Amino acid sequence: MPDDKSRYWSPSRSYEFELKIGSKDLTPDLMGVTILTSVDLPYQTFILELFVDPTDFILDEIYGQTPLKLTSRLFATSASIPLEQIDFELMYLASDLPVGFSQKKNQAKTKDRYQVQITCVSRKAYLTMNSLVNAVYQGQQISNIIQDLSRKVGAKLEMDNQGANLTKIDQVLIPPSSLYRNLGYLNRMFGFYNGMGIMYCSHDNILKIRNLTSRIKNTSEFIIYQLPADADNTETIQSCNDGKRFYTMQDIETQYEGNSAFAYFAPNMKHIVKPSDRLYHSININLETLAKDAGLISKGNKIFFDSQALPDKKRVSIHKDHTGYELTDHFIKAKYARHMSTITEVVVTLEASLKILNLMSVGSSIKLDTKSEKTLEVGGNYILRASHLYFVRSKDWGSAAELFLMRTNRSMS
Repeated sequence: MPDDKSRYWSPSRSYEFELKIGSKDLTPDLMGVTILTSVDLPYQTFILELFVDPTDFILDEIYGQTPLKLTSRLFATSASIPLEQIDFELMYLASDLPVGFSQKKNQAKTKDRYQVQITCVSRKAYLTMNSLVNAVYQGQQISNIIQDLSRKVGAKLEMDNQGANLTKIDQVLIPPSSLYRNLGYLNRMFGFYNGMGIMYCSHDNILKIRNLTSRIKNTSEFIIYQLPADADNTETIQSCNDGKRFYTMQDIETQYEGNSAFAYFAPNMKHIVKPSDRLYHSININLETLAKDAGLISKGNKIFFDSQALPDKKRVSIHKDHTGYELTDHFIKAKYARHMSTITEVVVTLEASLKILNLMSVGSSIKLDTKSEKTLEVGGNYILRASHLYFVRSKDWGSAAELFLMRTNRSMS
């Protein structure tokens, strides 16, 4: 690691990354870092770009048996205590190691450097989510089962209580499988919440179970400003240095799939379940009502779709593949809320030296504050579905963040 005197200081904030594999320091060879986080993935993925001689990896037998240590530091304008430091322990998954043509005897002992890409995942989170669990529970709520499973694998649990499924299950068999698969099984069979629930494990080995339906209605955890180019934005930009406020001056990409969702699932659904005290029971679900009650709604709850082409009286789907649990409909809301929560998506690009801890906290409620009159309806609260953080080294480390936000309603009216 270079000392403070040799570090290049730019007139603004700057990053520094340190990478080690065992006793081998690859910090000088690290040219790029990409961090991918999503509510659809159990843990984070990292892509490391290095400019090295691949034969060094071959000779040193660096094939993934040793964890990688990656440290991210954000500094201010002078050598000081970092504004933010995050330590990652990574597991080496795959790499491309090109081996070029060379002479039989290399007299000059020169190195033939190539761009090498290494794909990694968060090691502690991987071990947690892939730990084998197997148990039988009687007369327990879903939250109690999740607490016990997390205790068995040694993970710290952070679980939202608001809107939780409080039904006591007579008996639940957790088959011998990974924690991640069994959590998915519980959510499919019974539903964590009366809405959209997610699960993932953070880089610091915290298992997070979140109710996004309730989170989007709560106070936003951080805010993104879209600033107009024809105004004085100095005050707003200067305030965006605490990791809770960010800004962009770029266009925002939007996508809406209302008709696609209603055409695929049908406006009306009938679920045939098998409770213990009768031969069968029918649960009727109106998709628009479910989207408003269990989806991700920010203020206005109008759902745009072609109701004439997709009439609820004629377009009905029948579902009988899920036996359900007694007369409850939690599993239905949990399943379809996930699909209806992504029909509106917004992509925001941030370019600055940012504190990244909140940007990796997928499932958080975010307020999008658009200062342009033309895009006010696009503003309001969203859920952070995914974040792609890019860092590239030239003379100094440059950065960009691509954030994928989601909710159900297209506008706030």
